[in-house]
Amino acid sequence: MKTRIMVKNGEYKLSSAGCMDAKIDAEELYCYLMSTDRVGLFLRAEEEVEPAIEKKYNELITTRASRVPLQHITRQQEFMGYKFKVTEDVLVPRQDTETLVTEAARVIQQMPQKKPTFLEKLRGGAERPVLDLCCGSGVIGISLAKICSDIKVYGTDNSEKAVALAAENAKELRAEVTFLCGDLFEPLKDKSGKDLTFDMIVSNPPYIRTNMIAMLQAEVKDHEPREALDGGRDGLDYYRRIVDKAAGYLNPGGWLLFEIGHDQGEELRKLLRDSGKYTPAEVIKDLPGRDRVVKCQKK
Repeated sequence: MKTRIMVKNGEYKLSSAGCMDAKIDAEELYCYLMSTDRVGLFLRAEEEVEPAIEKKYNELITTRASRVPLQHITRQQEFMGYKFKVTEDVLVPRQDTETLVTEAARVIQQMPQKKPTFLEKLRGGAERPVLDLCCGSGVIGISLAKICSDIKVYGTDNSEKAVALAAENAKELRAEVTFLCGDLFEPLKDKSGKDLTFDMIVSNPPYIRTNMIAMLQAEVKDHEPREALDGGRDGLDYYRRIVDKAAGYLNPGGWLLFEIGHDQGEELRKLLRDSGKYTPAEVIKDLPGRDRVVKCQKK
């Protein structure tokens, strides 16, 4: 069997199983199996496939057809141009979240220069502390550390496995990020036990309404960690907790940025306004034009 026919058959099986992007996934699984890229697939399109390769490929297609996410098979996902390791212990990074990272990076780059302390001068400049809450695989904090200079990034998550994976991703991508395990702000203490404070807090918390989880794609509801999805009855449980406490961990004028569900912008703006701790919040849209990010500053 020729390569192009095998991959076409894989596409048909995935499409019949209800997988979205069946063509892309069939091609990606071939590239993963053969450690090649789309160019390599094109160049081998007319080659005859060895039976052992065909068997392995069909096994991968069968796994994907059972609605296991592609990223759980390949163990990786690209985000902001970087390749991150992904496991069943974290959410698969999505393009929607790139809107949050892009906006956070823009805000950081527009911050006025910070006057360095003596020790910071010795290190070559002042570092602005940035916190990634509910960090998961670490894609937000690591991407910011790669994109922005003169920042010191921390990340927290209540999953030990997520924190371990985030640290692994940071090491692989040579990003200096400190990941800590604990509930939201709980582990953020210095050596003397004093709370750390930040010039920016950024978060993509669980925000799916509990009764909506059963309606998600099988890849999500059956294979991604529920605790990273479930935002409570109205999807706002984590936002309430963060809005309540974040001001105490922000430096004067510090920024707070959230990823949101497309229909949660106004509800979160109201939460922030009613708290009395933040400036009027702005809602930023993603590339398809849906509400995706809410940002404000500490008063």
